[in-house]
Amino acid sequence: MGKHVIDWSEEFSALPQPVKDSIFQKSVTRTFSNNGIIYFQEDDATSFHFVISGHVRLSYLMEDGTAILYTIVPPGHSFGELGVFDNGQYPDTASAIGKTQILSIKADSAAAMDMNGGHLQGALSKLIAKRYRTYIDVTKSLYLKSLQARLAQSLLRLVDSLGETTNYQGKKVACLGSAVNQSDLGSMARGTRGNINRTLKGWEANNWIAIESRKILILDRQSIIDLTFDE
Repeated sequence: MGKHVIDWSEEFSALPQPVKDSIFQKSVTRTFSNNGIIYFQEDDATSFHFVISGHVRLSYLMEDGTAILYTIVPPGHSFGELGVFDNGQYPDTASAIGKTQILSIKADSAAAMDMNGGHLQGALSKLIAKRYRTYIDVTKSLYLKSLQARLAQSLLRLVDSLGETTNYQGKKVACLGSAVNQSDLGSMARGTRGNINRTLKGWEANNWIAIESRKILILDRQSIIDLTFDE
């Protein structure tokens, strides 16, 4: 396969170049259309993956059947590693946002390339720990009583993890890109799309956020943070 350029996430950027080369050599490139399912929750975890372009939703079904979005994976980051790490099943469902291209690496190939040095396993361990913290944060926020508090935490978490900035009235501000829609926010904050839309419009009227070109711009972060303290 041709060699792609990946802006590696923090966990993988420090990998020795031979390990990165092995990832490309032993992986398969796959392309998914919008909302295409990459794997389902409880499928056998035979591979883990890196996002080359596009974004990937990771969601899970709770005991009552509610689907919860807990993170969105940007280019350069991996997903599906937990099931591979413990030779088990995927704990979540992965689906594409827009046209998405990924690298898929078989579990046995990953084990073979990591026999000397354990560099890849170390990177995966750090990532799994970070993702577990995200899972705990999302689970805790689901039990906040008000939609405003749940949405505030969800919005800021996504802004921090996806990390975009844009110019607004002569200033650089953090923003959530168009890869995340209001249905996604509803799935993360446990609210209907209509209620999410009304809440965001209220924040926009207060000049806490601005919505431009399907992006949500953070103008007054502290006021949004304060909503979680009010809870």
